[in-house]
Amino acid sequence: MKLDPFCGLPQGRSPARQPDCKSCPHRPWSTHTLNALCACNPENFVSDTMLQSTLRELRTLLSHPRLWMVFALVVGLFVLTGPFGTYERLALPTRLGYWLMLHAATWSTALVFVALFDAALASRISNRLYRMLIGAIVAALPIGLAITVINAAILHTPLNFARIGGNVLISAPISIGFCLLSWLSMSGGKTVSGDDAQARPDSANPRTSPETETGTAERPAAPPSPQAGPPTQRPALLDRLPANKRGALIRLEVQDHYVRAVTTKGSELLLMRLGDAIAETGGNTGLQIHRSHWVGDQGIERISRQTGKNPRLQIETADGETLPVSRSHLDKVRARWGRRIAK
Repeated sequence: MKLDPFCGLPQGRSPARQPDCKSCPHRPWSTHTLNALCACNPENFVSDTMLQSTLRELRTLLSHPRLWMVFALVVGLFVLTGPFGTYERLALPTRLGYWLMLHAATWSTALVFVALFDAALASRISNRLYRMLIGAIVAALPIGLAITVINAAILHTPLNFARIGGNVLISAPISIGFCLLSWLSMSGGKTVSGDDAQARPDSANPRTSPETETGTAERPAAPPSPQAGPPTQRPALLDRLPANKRGALIRLEVQDHYVRAVTTKGSELLLMRLGDAIAETGGNTGLQIHRSHWVGDQGIERISRQTGKNPRLQIETADGETLPVSRSHLDKVRARWGRRIAK
């Protein structure tokens, strides 16, 4: 019996339970072989998602100008004032190189650990700031080691465990400060934690039902009116986007622990849950059509039926995507956009 070189199954057979990878962005082939390789496979999903989430959060952190401005100001202040005896012991060029190297090592280590623990503990700790603080505390150990090594190389201080322990204790509050700066830079403190989202009563938030991490828990809500009027004010969600991407909302899409917000001016990844993002869309402006998709009234180009034995509705959006409508949301879609369904 010959085995498939990719998935390890007998040739001609498919796995007993294949994940649905029809909408997977990693799917360059139409065979079941990719299902064994892509991130939708449960065996690969955890590690792949962890890496993607960490890298995306790092990219988000490093893309904020405020972070770089603070970094430059702090390094410049340390170079000019020369704390810890560096003003007397080091000339200006050496002092500049020393503080630049030291801050680059400590900041980068803190940011990596903050991003890593934020992604790793997302399913266990709902409050984002708490996850980041845990990462910052753990980062104090490698930061203390890095400071000790740099001081030994440039300032010729002893390299021993006592020095490392002392620098770790000094690094802990510094790392926590980096964490708070990162949290403010990335979300401005506006991100709603899972605890806060679940604590809201339905009467205070009737337009959305926050999803759980698996996306299966959903409270029934009254169907919206078929004729949706224009929003009375700009959705709060747009305040999270860069100014050059704040256009009319087309759709929202879940990607790992992120939500991709697509507007008429571009798209941006936001570290939040889909339920929280829908709550900030500004009221009766669209519908959730799938566990992973929300579409705005202004984002629909065409609604049609798929071909096959069990045809389902699908929505073509203004940005060129075709999204499926799940059975659980079918009645709401028909009630709201029934007249727009192609015959």
